[in-house]
Amino acid sequence: MDHARLFRCSNEKGYFTVSEKCSDFCQDDLADDDVMILDNGEQVYLWVGRKTSDVEIKLSFKSAQVYIQHLRNKQPERPRKLHLCLKGRENSKFTLCFHGWGKYRQALE
Repeated sequence: MDHARLFRCSNEKGYFTVSEKCSDFCQDDLADDDVMILDNGEQVYLWVGRKTSDVEIKLSFKSAQVYIQHLRNKQPERPRKLHLCLKGRENSKFTLCFHGWGKYRQALE
């Protein structure tokens, strides 16, 4: 894998979807009301925004498990583990996949 892959998990249209973001993603692509799956080639992260519904979290977790199983079948020599990542508590391996990572800005109410 030459680059990290980012997937958006959402049910905003009334049904659950998982869609891959473009390869040139940034921190602003992390939607606070969605769950994101990030594959950096070594680990898979399930990033959870603060406004995510319980249904999205459950379906995203299942989708990440299916994705990891697919990778194990496709690349058995490179097994990946799933890590939970909450908004505002990201580790350095996660943030390194994003250009110009910075502190989150608080939205004005």
